Amino acid sequence: MCQELGDFDMMVDYIEEAGGTALCALDGTGCDERSIKYLEKMKGKTSAELQGEIVRMEGMEGDSMTEELRGWLSTRKKLVRRLLTSKDGREEL
Repeated sequence: MCQELGDFDMMVDYIEEAGGTALCALDGTGCDERSIKYLEKMKGKTSAELQGEIVRMEGMEGDSMTEELRGWLSTRKKLVRRLLTSKDGREEL
C-alpha cells in the first residue's frame, strides 16, 4: 500500500476523496479552533490569492520542519484547495 499511495498524507487524501469526506468542512464543522481561524482568514481571499497561497506553501514543503508543522502545512493546503474549488463553483461553502 505504501508504494501505491506514497506517504501518509497521500493515503489520507485518497481516503477522504474516495469516501467523499473530510475531517474539517468549509463551514467549520469538525474543525479545530486553529483551522477555523485559518478558514475565516482565507475565505475573503480571491481565487488568485488562494492560488498564490498554494504555491507559497508548496515552496515550503522541502524545508526541514517538525512533524507537527508538517501536519499543519498539509491541513492548510487542503483547506485552501477546497476553498479554491468552492470559489470556482464546484463545491458549496
